Amino acid sequence: MMMEFSMTDLGKMKYFLRVEVIQDDRGIFINQQKYAEEILEKYGMDTCNAVKNPMVPGNKLTKIGAGEVVDATSFKQLVGSLRYKKGDEEKLVGFVDSDYAGDTDDRKSTSGYVYMLGGGAILWASKKQPIVTLSTTEAEFVAAAYGACQGVWLRNILEEIGYAQEEGTVLFCDNSSTIKLSKNPVLHGRSKHIHVRFHFLRELVNDGVIALDYCTTQEQLSVV
Repeated sequence: MMMEFSMTDLGKMKYFLRVEVIQDDRGIFINQQKYAEEILEKYGMDTCNAVKNPMVPGNKLTKIGAGEVVDATSFKQLVGSLRYKKGDEEKLVGFVDSDYAGDTDDRKSTSGYVYMLGGGAILWASKKQPIVTLSTTEAEFVAAAYGACQGVWLRNILEEIGYAQEEGTVLFCDNSSTIKLSKNPVLHGRSKHIHVRFHFLRELVNDGVIALDYCTTQEQLSVV
């Protein structure tokens, strides 16, 4: 190529597109250690201790009192800087969870869900529920209904781009009563006060579009 083009030989590739390349007698090895260190330094987390959760579990937030102003753009850039593992099967899997009456101001619960594809998170959210629920089962049921709606939307998107999900999308929940409520109409007496829009979940389960399945709290990825 140097005979045809004006170019300089810089030697073996060491760093390209934020991927570090190590070439020796054993083979070629790639990693993103340098990139990870740059991200930690950029967002002032290079001296922080490692934790399993991004915030203290069970932390209660309140409208009373002043807090630090958060730069939404910077936060989105930080999330976008993360890289997830590759190689898992291209099967959509969801996790949904809820606290109960977690808002100390109006006693409303908070829903949380995350959807994984190929081992990486592609959609997640945490949002306060619009109603005051009367039990943990009801709060989890409302959260599952919201999560299921997002699952249907994702299934449609994947079908449009050629990755149609042949089987029902598994949505994991750590509340067994919620799973029974979504399948068993005998329990309708307990839930007839729940707004009809949330019973859309039951229809999705019966049609096989969403498969609500149990997972332990330790396996729950969308902890609220």
